[in-house]
Amino acid sequence: MGVTSVEPAGLDHRTWPQIADRAMRVAAALDALGVEKGAAIGSFAWNGHRHLELYYGVPCSGRVLHTINVRLHGDVIEYVIGHADDQVIFVDASLTPVLAPLRDRLKAQVVLMEDGAAIDPVFDRDPRYEELLASVVPTEPFEVEEDQAASICFTSGTTGRPKAVVYSHRSVVLHSMAELMVDGHAVRRGDVILPLTPMFHVNCWGLPYAAGLAPASLVFAGADTSPPAAARLIEHSKPSVLAGIPTFWVQMDQVFASGEYDLSSVKRILCGGAEAPPALIEKYTNRGIDFFHAWGMTEMSPSGTGSWIPARSTEIVAKHGVAAPLVDLRLVDRDGGELAWDGVTTGELEARGPWVAAAYLDPDDDSNQDRFDDGWLRTGDVARLSPDGTLEIVDRTKDLVKSGGEWISSVELERALAAHPAVLESAVVAVPDERWGERPAALIVVKDGDVLDTAEIRRFLGERVASWWVPDYIEFVDQLPKTGVGKIDKRRLRDEYIPHLRSRVALGDENHGEGVR
Repeated sequence: MGVTSVEPAGLDHRTWPQIADRAMRVAAALDALGVEKGAAIGSFAWNGHRHLELYYGVPCSGRVLHTINVRLHGDVIEYVIGHADDQVIFVDASLTPVLAPLRDRLKAQVVLMEDGAAIDPVFDRDPRYEELLASVVPTEPFEVEEDQAASICFTSGTTGRPKAVVYSHRSVVLHSMAELMVDGHAVRRGDVILPLTPMFHVNCWGLPYAAGLAPASLVFAGADTSPPAAARLIEHSKPSVLAGIPTFWVQMDQVFASGEYDLSSVKRILCGGAEAPPALIEKYTNRGIDFFHAWGMTEMSPSGTGSWIPARSTEIVAKHGVAAPLVDLRLVDRDGGELAWDGVTTGELEARGPWVAAAYLDPDDDSNQDRFDDGWLRTGDVARLSPDGTLEIVDRTKDLVKSGGEWISSVELERALAAHPAVLESAVVAVPDERWGERPAALIVVKDGDVLDTAEIRRFLGERVASWWVPDYIEFVDQLPKTGVGKIDKRRLRDEYIPHLRSRVALGDENHGEGVR
């Protein structure tokens, strides 16, 4: 059991003892650099064995690992580095062109992790990772208090500036133990896990720590997680467990269907980060793959709920299972009153637990008042809970469409659209309307080789949702904008498409989007 990661020169294989030795060299290197205990250490890197060494070496040295989202805009990258107060940043050579424009403004020391790519000249004088590790003797793990900070992750910032969430050593350990439970992520000894969620996003869902605890083997894809590259890696490394967000499984569906690659090693899929429509889940369970449908947030490390849908299941519903062990859930109304778990009543979902954040890093952040209530996290999700505790997310509070005083769920409309065989991806947003207040607009990506028009979409939806839910505005697009972690970016959709849709309405173009694609 060990770690395999993609390098430009080929696959790199490491055992867990080798990872441990190098992690303790990371700790010794930070001592040699004169970095104080408790300081934040940034990582600006893809998924790979060096990043894993930082995952263990930085917290075990008594410092705090800040995994920086490499896909953020430069201004936001500068903001999160400054807000976390990173003292050292470990940077993959292949990512130096991204960080180069900020180099003169960074207070932090930079250490270059050579991955075979050319290093931007502005980093020529910065120390190299391998030379630094070779120059020190591995240290012993530093004893820390269980409530001491282990890592910092920032939210995706889809509603404003990203928020810093701090995870303690205690929360990381308990979260990892929960991931080993059979009704959790079910990580077990002997698994070979390929996480296609990035290591800069919510600690890679905790999988690097859970895998080390099991122990299980890890396979890292590096910079290229495109479906063909992932398929080649699966064929070569034979992972039994894959982890990724729904948009990735939408793309991978066609790769599985093509039969071009041997993907038979895959037995289980972990899916979270957004809604996975039943039609998508069914495609994988029909292939004999167990599918874990989960809900969580950065503020929750991220595990909140989950359910295993067994291979070839005859019942696939759009629900997210029950709460993870040690996590409490409740529904509240606008006044904070607790609502019934009857499978019908909807309200805002709140959560608490040993790995659920109680506040953001900045004590003066106004969001601490808005998002936290006496130990409970206000998730911003509208949901219903069944008497047995099964969670169903209805929508995000900011994504609901209020039409004529009644609510329309964008999530339920997107589930219905996903069931159409020609729809690859879709997103529903609210468009202001003089008569009704808001009306839904559907933005749809059609599968290559298929044709679709608005009349067909309206007919299809009319058989599945209330007639007044059917979107007034339907637009076919080449692609949907994504956030830095691959989720559909509803904020950008609103900014970019709502003015466009409203202008068409103003011109009396009632059938915009008509035509065949």
